[in-house]
Amino acid sequence: MRWLRFLLKFAFICNLCFIIGEILRITAYNHSWDAIVNHVLVLGVGMAFPLNGLVCILTAILLLLKKIQWKALPPWLYLLNIAILIFQLIVNF
Repeated sequence: MRWLRFLLKFAFICNLCFIIGEILRITAYNHSWDAIVNHVLVLGVGMAFPLNGLVCILTAILLLLKKIQWKALPPWLYLLNIAILIFQLIVNF
């Protein structure tokens, strides 16, 4: 289940980019870091919500079907992704 651990970690990185993008949206930004901000926004706005939702649902299904165990993945990362998914649902809808 290395691929699931990788997806959890990649979704977490995208979620961090989402949070950075939301902070940039709220604060005054002076466009001095445009090259980096473009990459952050693509990962945060474009990929974070669908990828995080897919990974959380897939992980929950695999846990319920007992195909994987909590020991096989970092549980704190999964729970943090779920918390960020709830925040994304609140912000987007």
